[in-house]
Amino acid sequence: MIYTFHKCEKFKSWPRLLNHQRLTLFFLAFYLSVTQGAQAQKIVPGTFLEQIDKLTDSTTLGFYPSVENSSASFEILDLTARLSFNSAYPRGFNDGAVWKGKGVNAELHGGISGKKGRFSYQLMPVLFFSQNSDFSLVPNADSSFLFNYQFNRIDWVQRYGNGSEVFFHPGQSEVKYQNRKFVASISTQNYSYGPGTFNPILLSHQGPGIPHLRIGSEPFSIGKKVGQLEVNFLLGFLRESAYFDDSSGNDWRYLNGLFFGYKPSFLPNLKIGFGRVLYKQTRFFETEDLLSTLIILEEIDREGFNSGNDTWDQLASAFIDWRFPEVGFRAYAEFAKNDFTGQVRGTIVEPEHTRGYTIGFQKELKTKTGKAVSVIYEHINLSRNHAHLWRATPSFYTHGINLQGYTNNGQLVGAGIGSGGNSDHLWIKIDNKRDQQIAFLAQRIENNRDYFVVQIQDAGQHDIEYAFGTSFIKKLDRINLSGELSVSHNFNRYYIDKDATNIAILIGASIPLY
Repeated sequence: MIYTFHKCEKFKSWPRLLNHQRLTLFFLAFYLSVTQGAQAQKIVPGTFLEQIDKLTDSTTLGFYPSVENSSASFEILDLTARLSFNSAYPRGFNDGAVWKGKGVNAELHGGISGKKGRFSYQLMPVLFFSQNSDFSLVPNADSSFLFNYQFNRIDWVQRYGNGSEVFFHPGQSEVKYQNRKFVASISTQNYSYGPGTFNPILLSHQGPGIPHLRIGSEPFSIGKKVGQLEVNFLLGFLRESAYFDDSSGNDWRYLNGLFFGYKPSFLPNLKIGFGRVLYKQTRFFETEDLLSTLIILEEIDREGFNSGNDTWDQLASAFIDWRFPEVGFRAYAEFAKNDFTGQVRGTIVEPEHTRGYTIGFQKELKTKTGKAVSVIYEHINLSRNHAHLWRATPSFYTHGINLQGYTNNGQLVGAGIGSGGNSDHLWIKIDNKRDQQIAFLAQRIENNRDYFVVQIQDAGQHDIEYAFGTSFIKKLDRINLSGELSVSHNFNRYYIDKDATNIAILIGASIPLY
């Protein structure tokens, strides 16, 4: 699974960029304003406990990297090894490039990092193996592309081929230039955007990190009476898996993303943000597409597609994250839109068209014995509302031209529950004084309600999964141990009258090599 880049179409429109001097001045002013360092948290995707605590994190306003700033000229990163098992069907959430198929799965993360002046690097690839045992796929499926998702036909792989395989991905790797708050980097790391803990809508740890260029900032002051701002621009590429179609002309999609975060000085514990992501097939790329998160300049017809934004797919979201540290509480919400919603009037009249949303809260408690108990509840809804009855309303992460959807190499870039899904998560974590954490998780996931509403419409065939699990981390002198155990029951899996119960087990260790 090594990334290679197809050559993009010839750049044709440099003169048109010269008509946007004001945009050039804006980016110049942005650079000068932020070159005034904070540290991000290092996250190795893969377990429920090893994730960002967004109640206490102060390094960002909503754009969460996985790579930690190095403090030494050279260091060897801890080696993280994990062994997992799924008894009945593939299952894994927020585990980055790793795909946990049925049977035994093994993964190895490790590498080096360092810093020299304003430049830093982290090379932390992941090597993983999946036994990829056989399980029941969709009956009467398209035999040409049997292993792909058969509902909505996005590039969401259900099984990577017929047998065991070893995979490689650059993982949480990055080469970065940083001048005070200004950041420019080339990376394949995962980002989490917004307040969501389990299912971030625009960017998550669900699939392999995309190869990208980032130009942006850590939070910087825009005036003592105004507050702090954070701006990040991503330019990257999404890759099609080997299990979607036989056409090589649409294997790569170009992606632009622009993400804002703001914290007002008069409400220092409040964070709000806005993000926008657009992607299209690289064969349609024009130089002015670099500005697509601000303005779409495309004016020509494309192979029978209408001019304007038809060749683009868009996702956008706005969020609010309000923390109350004195009582250990935060409440958050995110409202997202999938695809374009037409003219301004239609958007105002019917803002719920193509919408998705997340609501949640986190509460931290202290016991008399010194234990810290954290409780998180999160609800996410990515299914269509009634607007699909009278106007075109694509399911979340799907598109009529970019048929692969919002995926990278067969896995989702956004929320792991997938297109048209809804879910509830309840998570309780307990920390004690002995460098030990334990957590309990309950999940309910409604798989692709959009497909059910249109194609199934049978109260006895909802595709619903319930899962209950526990996990732990134990910190010893030279090693951190981790483990998970969960049981999930999938009612009417793939909308047929057949249930499946999966037992998932994971054990892992993180070992310093110095």
